Amino acid sequence: MKNTYKAKESLVDDMEKDSGLHKVKDSDVDQIASLCQQYADLEKDIAKDEQILKDKQERFRKLSFEVIPSALAERNLTSLKLIDGSEINVKPYYSARITQENQDKAFKWLRDNDHGDLIKNEVTVSFGRGEDKGADGLMSNLVKQGLEPSQKTHVHPSSLKGFVREQLENGNDLPFDLLGAYAGQRAVVKNIKGGK
Repeated sequence: MKNTYKAKESLVDDMEKDSGLHKVKDSDVDQIASLCQQYADLEKDIAKDEQILKDKQERFRKLSFEVIPSALAERNLTSLKLIDGSEINVKPYYSARITQENQDKAFKWLRDNDHGDLIKNEVTVSFGRGEDKGADGLMSNLVKQGLEPSQKTHVHPSSLKGFVREQLENGNDLPFDLLGAYAGQRAVVKNIKGGK
């Protein structure tokens, strides 16, 4: 029986050597398990912190775009200077972003209303290694070379935002939903003690 046990033990040792595996100490396993637990705990903390940040950003957005501008407007104010030197100003704010869903209709509206110059038309072709010569004279030779360029049209967000501001300040109507546009008031607080 002893010889059989030793033979099995020897066989297991030989198999471990042949496989390139080595024995891991219990203390090493405990250390790795501890590191894995730290990893899992940090992952949970990060997710929790991201949610806390998201909630704070939403509260900040409401204060900045809704609560403070409304409170000042109810008192017929556009700015307020506090005793500590802080100053609150309500300024016009514009935003716009055309969604993929509205892109065709929005582009049509822009073109139909003589604002098509806002639309950028981007043509790209990917070349592989060693195809630099094929890139020369690209635009005139694309079809002849059998290449299939991809074409992308878009309106740069800052151009659209500036366009929306300009049009609204000039009293022109815009399709807000189509352009993903927003115009409102925004409170800007400056020089708060302990802050910026």
